[in-house]
Amino acid sequence: MKKIEQDIKNKQFEQFYLLHGEEDYLKARYKEMLVNGMGVDKNDNMNYTVYEGKRLNVKEMLDLGDTLPFFADNRVIVVENSGFFKKTPEGLEKRLENFPESTHVIFVESEKDGRNRFFTWFKKHGYVTEMKEQKEGDLRKWVAQKCRREGKNIYEDAAGYFFGIVGLDMMRINNELEKVFSYVGDRDVITIDDIHAICVSEADDTMYEMLDAIAERDRQKALKLYRNLLELKVDAQTILSKLTFNIKRLLEISEMINEGKSYNEIATVTKAPQWTLNKYKMQIRKNTGHSYVKMFERCADITEEIRTGMVNEVVGVELLIIEFTS
Repeated sequence: MKKIEQDIKNKQFEQFYLLHGEEDYLKARYKEMLVNGMGVDKNDNMNYTVYEGKRLNVKEMLDLGDTLPFFADNRVIVVENSGFFKKTPEGLEKRLENFPESTHVIFVESEKDGRNRFFTWFKKHGYVTEMKEQKEGDLRKWVAQKCRREGKNIYEDAAGYFFGIVGLDMMRINNELEKVFSYVGDRDVITIDDIHAICVSEADDTMYEMLDAIAERDRQKALKLYRNLLELKVDAQTILSKLTFNIKRLLEISEMINEGKSYNEIATVTKAPQWTLNKYKMQIRKNTGHSYVKMFERCADITEEIRTGMVNEVVGVELLIIEFTS
């Protein structure tokens, strides 16, 4: 990524760029940086074109790339999620090699095959960078930096709560942080209450409480919160999906704890923020009698019974809650 920043600074660009990987925010950010750095107006339909999806018109894109820019220094073509790095159109590399130097193509891809012939060609003729999911420690520094630029402070407890709610996806982190900045206004410290007020919907808050109540085997509370979720128009299938995910994550973490894995190892494998990981560990300590394997299997059973019409979805989830809190 530093190479891209250097290219922009020096105004010396590669003809072809490939931005690939899991972190959509970084791909979008560096794509924008490249387009802006090349001096192309995104409203200029003559010199800036975006193609997206596996059904894009390959011939049209290649014919356009062969054309010199219209009263401009560069023609920029952005190709997103084409699938070319897994299944490559015949003759693509040869056509790209004949593009005029004024044509620059930025590929933004979610998937690629390292053995693919086009990927091998690309490493020789362009610049390839992988946008990986960032570790929580790096994201905390990034958030702190964004807060400082806004004249705000976010202390350790609030940052931990923020990541526990929002997760580690940079796009969501950025969007939620912008909402927090607007909510805080002129105040210079971001608190847990601020984050809770902005980043947690009433439905999310109720869902977390219900999962805690199930871990504590508080049947009355869990069922009450379940009915509250239904009143908030959260469908039973969504509740079941979240319950299944939660149990699967608890199963993974409990197995790693039994294997003697360290805190850092568990965090790396699960990609769970520290605040969330602590919460899972507390639930595991409370749940001394139930097998997470059996609970996960029961979730799968109920899901199948709902799918085949053997049980009503609202009743099915209620039966699970009763069973898990027994």
